[in-house]
Amino acid sequence: MKRSAMALVGVALVALVALPAVVLAADETLSTRLTPGAEVPPPETPGDGSGRARVVIGEDGTLEYEVTYEGLTGEPVASHIHFGAADVAGPVMIPLMHGPSPFSGTFTEADFAPATDGPQTYAEALDAIRDGNAYVNVHTEANPPGEIRGQLRAVEPPDTATGAATSGTDTMTIIVLAIGALAFLLAFRRFAPARR
Repeated sequence: MKRSAMALVGVALVALVALPAVVLAADETLSTRLTPGAEVPPPETPGDGSGRARVVIGEDGTLEYEVTYEGLTGEPVASHIHFGAADVAGPVMIPLMHGPSPFSGTFTEADFAPATDGPQTYAEALDAIRDGNAYVNVHTEANPPGEIRGQLRAVEPPDTATGAATSGTDTMTIIVLAIGALAFLLAFRRFAPARR
């Protein structure tokens, strides 16, 4: 019987020790609003274009993206994640598949090629994205350097105090804590002194 209690306490301890690893292994989401005003240099043929880009860096290093747009002067001829600050026209780091809105895809380390004057490894490219040194832009025939652009920024987790939905990390934290508490209660109940 003591072995069973020790096993349940062990499960509870493992769950509590594993909690930081679960929290640290979460996906990272970044997004931006795409506008002509953010382009460097400004579009030669400004349109009424706008859009959004969302990037998710998975715990395995994959990069998933989705780009939406409307009001462009024509269909996209290219779209990229570039290396650079908000006021710089930087080199391409990650080419994106483009097409009718919305378009999306996945990029992995195997797809990466070093950029001239930019990150030389995939890890450096992901760090540039995380650090706010990357932007998404959509190129059109009328605006080959780019028609709409936006600097990628980390998405803040929802504020659970205001009643917003919990994120996947918050859900995992709750599950791990619940398993630990359940294991502790079962061990305590099983080996508590009997009442007379």
